[in-house]
Amino acid sequence: MKRRKMVATEELNLAPLIDILSNMLFFLMTTVSFLTLKTLNASVPAMAKPGEKVDTLDQVNVSVEVLPEGFVLKASGQPDDKSARRLELSKTIPRRSSGELDAKELTEELWEVKKVASSQKTVMIFPADGILFQDIVATMDATRDMASLVDPTKRVLLFPRPVLSELVK
Repeated sequence: MKRRKMVATEELNLAPLIDILSNMLFFLMTTVSFLTLKTLNASVPAMAKPGEKVDTLDQVNVSVEVLPEGFVLKASGQPDDKSARRLELSKTIPRRSSGELDAKELTEELWEVKKVASSQKTVMIFPADGILFQDIVATMDATRDMASLVDPTKRVLLFPRPVLSELVK
């Protein structure tokens, strides 16, 4: 009768490795600085064939600053009607006497911008430090759409692509 050799099976002890990884994760989480997005007032280079003229000023840039005092609406650029003069708008919309942001007035002003820049879909929103989250959401709602002037049961898109300049704290 043959004897079988006993093969010793060794298991890898993962406890020290897990301990080191958990310590590294703890130090990583305590030293990370939280992400803050910033915007640059710069445009992306336009692609064109050699010798072809590119008009980079043909888009209307719309921005809304949300401040403790109210809104500051800015719009600049060439309207869709190329024969019209360049749009340069800067309008301050103060808070109501109750302290609430005047989202209705903002929507009405954005409608005036949308009339001359119907192809524009993006709006930049710049909330100041200390602005409440609900005020930012109300601003995004005010810039997205409005009730139709013809049929109030329908909605008309204004600027459905809001872009926030910073992460909300």
